Amino acid sequence: MPQPVPQFMRFSAPDAQALSRSIHSTREELAAAAGAGAARIVELAADLGTMLTTARMEVAAVELLQLHADAAQAAAGHEPAAWFWNAYATALQYCGRHAEAERYFMLALDLARAGGWRRVEALILHHWGRSLVEQGRLDDAQKNISQELAIRVQLGEPRQQSSRKALAELAALRSAGSSPGDATAST
Repeated sequence: MPQPVPQFMRFSAPDAQALSRSIHSTREELAAAAGAGAARIVELAADLGTMLTTARMEVAAVELLQLHADAAQAAAGHEPAAWFWNAYATALQYCGRHAEAERYFMLALDLARAGGWRRVEALILHHWGRSLVEQGRLDDAQKNISQELAIRVQLGEPRQQSSRKALAELAALRSAGSSPGDATAST
């Protein structure tokens, strides 16, 4: 069985100070959004959870997102709910809780497909694919990342290069039998 690859192509913010400012302002915006409705709260919580995970504060991201899980369930018919569950799954993944993350990647993907939200569907497949590589599940990862690339090509998305890089890294893993380490990636 292939060896797990820790933090396969984990994204690093190019400007840590800008990320810190965004975390601060999004926290304030989320705190002020109490009466804004579930979809808006879920959107802000997903954004903040994603930023916290990017800042290597995934435990805080999990805690934050758990606080808003009921709102995400209530907003299931809105695109931010798919983003939310992807953010939650990704935070769980980086906490080493891959089995739990799997359930939420699946939920996020189901919501995205039901809603026809192709861009978020591609992002979920990308994140889930990276999680699968981390578990040594290279065939499943290849399937997800290939599906994600096909969607990005169809949409004309500029993030196709990230998808192609992930597939190239995956091919290198297969041929070398070793891990590329904690490579920097984009989403």
